[in-house]
Amino acid sequence: MQNIMKLTLKEIFNKRILHIGIILTIVYLLVYCLGLHYIARDQVGGQGARLWFTQQAGYQIMTLGWYMSTFLAGALAIMAGIGSISGEIENGTMLSLVSKPLSRRAIVGGKFLAYSMVTAIYSAVMVGTISLLARYYFKLVMNPGAILTGILLFMLFPVVLLAVAHLGSTLMSTLTNGITTFMLFTVGIIGGFMEQIGALIGNHAMINIGVVSSLLIPCDAIYRMAVTRTGGMLGSSFIVNFGPFGGASTPSIWMLVYALIYIAVMILLAMYFFEKKDL
Repeated sequence: MQNIMKLTLKEIFNKRILHIGIILTIVYLLVYCLGLHYIARDQVGGQGARLWFTQQAGYQIMTLGWYMSTFLAGALAIMAGIGSISGEIENGTMLSLVSKPLSRRAIVGGKFLAYSMVTAIYSAVMVGTISLLARYYFKLVMNPGAILTGILLFMLFPVVLLAVAHLGSTLMSTLTNGITTFMLFTVGIIGGFMEQIGALIGNHAMINIGVVSSLLIPCDAIYRMAVTRTGGMLGSSFIVNFGPFGGASTPSIWMLVYALIYIAVMILLAMYFFEKKDL
């Protein structure tokens, strides 16, 4: 498995998609930083109610940055994982791998761990940078430990999508898997939005729809947990919960346990189906 990880990491860093993704992410962060500069210039300052409002507005803008980051991290995870197995089967390179003294489980596990490492680090750097920028420009009173906890939780976000993409890669073609995984990702995002709106207006049917979508793919639930814990007391205030990017309906710790089990089950199924697959 270690050899597969090394080969996969080398392959990832040689791909143009990673280089282009990093460049576009830097552009995104520069635009976000510029926006923070001009917004904070007119908002930061004052005492009492004005200071409280500035803190809430700053946290809202930070959660907006985190939310947009889910699309970047999600796209990278999906693009990385959809052809992890099927792509190499289609171009014939998988035959050379399976002919060596390597188990198919090691191939799936090694590739998943390598992709998970890259996408998790990418996500952590991106949202960590956003948090530090928002904290600097809006003078946010935030606990460094809370920020670290939120970032660690957010690192699971792309791993969930990778697990789904890896399972699909053992069952479907690369194109079909890409469409399927992206649609599941969309279902999770829409379900999360509906759950937040349902929590705000007291509609239990909408909340249940969000819960079901989180059980189907718990990526949005991971985001809500991460962004709420990052803000500490700010993350649980009414004005933050009222926003669409906050956590009016925050998943419990059991959803985190479910997400970890979900990832493990997806990878075990991927290993099982790849072992049964006729190359």
